[in-house]
Amino acid sequence: MRFLTHELLPRIRYNPVDDRLRGWNWHQSPLKPYSYEILLSVWEIASRICPTNRDVWIRRKVLKKSIPTTPYIAKGIVIHRIIASLFKEAKKNVYLGQLDSLRDRLISKGMSIVEDELGSMSKYVDLKGFSDEIREFGKEISKYVAVSIENKIMEVRSKYPFIDEEGLVNLVFPFAIELIIDGRFLGLSSYLRADASWVFGGLVYDIKTGYKLKWHKLQLAGYALAIESFYERPVDIGVVIYVNRGLQGLKIEKEIFPITDDLRSKFLELRDELQMMLIKDKEPPIASNCPKYCLFRKYCYGG
Repeated sequence: MRFLTHELLPRIRYNPVDDRLRGWNWHQSPLKPYSYEILLSVWEIASRICPTNRDVWIRRKVLKKSIPTTPYIAKGIVIHRIIASLFKEAKKNVYLGQLDSLRDRLISKGMSIVEDELGSMSKYVDLKGFSDEIREFGKEISKYVAVSIENKIMEVRSKYPFIDEEGLVNLVFPFAIELIIDGRFLGLSSYLRADASWVFGGLVYDIKTGYKLKWHKLQLAGYALAIESFYERPVDIGVVIYVNRGLQGLKIEKEIFPITDDLRSKFLELRDELQMMLIKDKEPPIASNCPKYCLFRKYCYGG
């Protein structure tokens, strides 16, 4: 927070976002979508895995399911589910006063979520070569989150021994987890879920695994626009939290950045491009440089 206060926030105030690129101006160009008939998710607009957008076509026109394009995205989805579910479960247990053996129960729930997600995804894509890796990573994440929550609860209760359940939840879990956003004003899904957000502080968070990629910032720009359109509150700062396996356990890094005019404009351009492709019903060609890790290759090349 010290970095935000003393470095990033003054930069944002000096170079404020163009009001025309704020989400609450959804009824005007350039925010007004090409169509309100096809509602897109933020991640499929931002990710740009296939150079010709054929993955979006297959997902929308062939499978008609929200299926991840790569095993890395699949792993990220599983991790998102674990973290969000464990925080929600921990909150519920705090309110119910059920804190005994909380860590063990959270770890068990995390592993159950991994199996459920793998089972669901395997119906549509082949994850055999990645299932064990995702399972082990999920176990590490579950342990890390459970221990972190338990330690934070103990720290707060030690500092404030007479705190009630409501106060404990507010101090241990100060951010909204999986903030629900209706993105229809911008031609986006009616059920968007940002990993975490502090709306009144103008921050939105996303959790990623793997390498740092340019489109990660675009994704948060999309969520910022959606939050602004729905809640009519400015969102100026994005935080990407990278969670990966290291030689000595989990490696966690944060990238904090301003959600600039350029990021907003680029996201809107990509949104319009995808909507026009789907509305015109013109199948995109197979990419000449198709990523080998794309889970949709069999739909393009057979087999």
